[in-house]
Amino acid sequence: MTRPPHPPDHTSTTPPATTPDTTRTSSSPAARSKRWTCARCGRDHSAYRCWPEGHLCRTCVLAALDIHGVCPGCGDQRILPGRGSDGAPICPACAGIVHSVFRCHRCEVEGRLYHRKLCIRCTVTDRVAALLDNGDGHIDPALVPLAAALTTGPTPTPGGRLVWLAKPHNRDLLRALATGQLPLTHPDLNAYPEQGPIPYLRALLVHCGTLPEVDRQLLEFEAWLTRRLDKLAAHPHERLLRQFGLWHQLPRMRTKAALQPLTPPARTYAQLEFIHATAFCTWLAEHNHRPTELGQIDLDRYYTVLKIGHRQSLRGFLNWAMTSRNLPTLTFARTRFTTGEALTHTQRLDLLRHFVPDHDHAGPLRMRVAACLLLLYAQPVTRIMTLTVDDFVIEDDGSMVLQLGNPPAPVPEPFATLVMRLLAQRPDDATSRWLFPGRRPGQPLNYVSLSQGLRDIGVPLRLARVAALRQLALQAPAPVIAEALGFHHTTTQRQTIHAGGIWNRYAAPDGPTQQAEPRTRGR
Repeated sequence: MTRPPHPPDHTSTTPPATTPDTTRTSSSPAARSKRWTCARCGRDHSAYRCWPEGHLCRTCVLAALDIHGVCPGCGDQRILPGRGSDGAPICPACAGIVHSVFRCHRCEVEGRLYHRKLCIRCTVTDRVAALLDNGDGHIDPALVPLAAALTTGPTPTPGGRLVWLAKPHNRDLLRALATGQLPLTHPDLNAYPEQGPIPYLRALLVHCGTLPEVDRQLLEFEAWLTRRLDKLAAHPHERLLRQFGLWHQLPRMRTKAALQPLTPPARTYAQLEFIHATAFCTWLAEHNHRPTELGQIDLDRYYTVLKIGHRQSLRGFLNWAMTSRNLPTLTFARTRFTTGEALTHTQRLDLLRHFVPDHDHAGPLRMRVAACLLLLYAQPVTRIMTLTVDDFVIEDDGSMVLQLGNPPAPVPEPFATLVMRLLAQRPDDATSRWLFPGRRPGQPLNYVSLSQGLRDIGVPLRLARVAALRQLALQAPAPVIAEALGFHHTTTQRQTIHAGGIWNRYAAPDGPTQQAEPRTRGR
């Protein structure tokens, strides 16, 4: 194979004055307005670069500049923006791209170049240093770990950090930290007026060790409750609602968080409790009812017209208010949720057959793995999101098990192969142990994103989980399934009854169900 000669240092050379630079299109208005067909994606665009293979759009050029590896033409390890005759990525020299500059002017790393012909890391380093300058040209020692995390930490996209640093609210927040206007504590971050960038920055500060670890769900609930109470300053029953939130809800949440990390649904449920308590107190004020003089007929008139979910959310406030003598002792119907429908066994198997093989409509790999975890092991989204790569163990015989309980659950083929593919796709520099890492440093994929991602690929979450749990309950006694998958035995016992299982006489273990060793979950 004949290949063009390399420049001595693999950098671009200055072309002779008689040789036109064909890698960049003309900057004249006529040239910019002309539409070309991109040689790679085939779409009509204003040409961004003209390489030997033809005119390329901006999207294809930037994607090409992110490819690094061993060039199949020359065997060198470098950037691979070109395309060989077989379509494989090749280096600039082998592709004949000799007039474009790809090497950073400071560190000489090849890739996308940004301001002043610097690579992404050098550009981010300069901007972080400017934003975290404490006024005398230096970064405060307490913020040095943050500067390092912003500069070297992984991002979902190559330019993602630059985009984040360019947003005015983020820049103002970093300057406030650098100058001491914003003290580096969790309460002060909660009190910061612009809360948009706070969750990401807090996760970054905790991840790099600048701030202590906290329960993220508890912290977000505290901040949410503070903002909610501030808006209720003029409410007729503000004092009652403040007592409910600060004296009842918050201590209860802190107690739970001390035992184990709170889940996103736990925080959401507490918020719904307060929202429906506010709605009830607003109704009291609108109808001139004093809480301590509320009658049974009045409570029934309000409570019975609520949806079943709203009733359940209001029960916590009513019970607390009656116990604390803020409401008279009244009665209200107990909320009973039906077990609901479930997918048929055939529908569940059809979904599994859809997600395991590779095809255009199967969805992203990590969502397919999450779907199989739900369909095979009936795991809730809150537990799926906190799985780590260490929860999957390869046995001596080559089989894979999943550590959900005691004993570990076997991982059958071809799902085991799907898991191995997901693990193999992790970046070489990945420091997170989460199976589904999120955008926030040190945090797993959040509950909303994972739930929505599963719905987007066609998984009915509740129906699928109930179907999986009932099928498992038919295969073994409820206590055995509970211990192996990390459930309470009453959960599996209830589904065994609904599924018509034959294990109803199997004795449950004495005492509480043994659980697997606790994992460190996202806070």
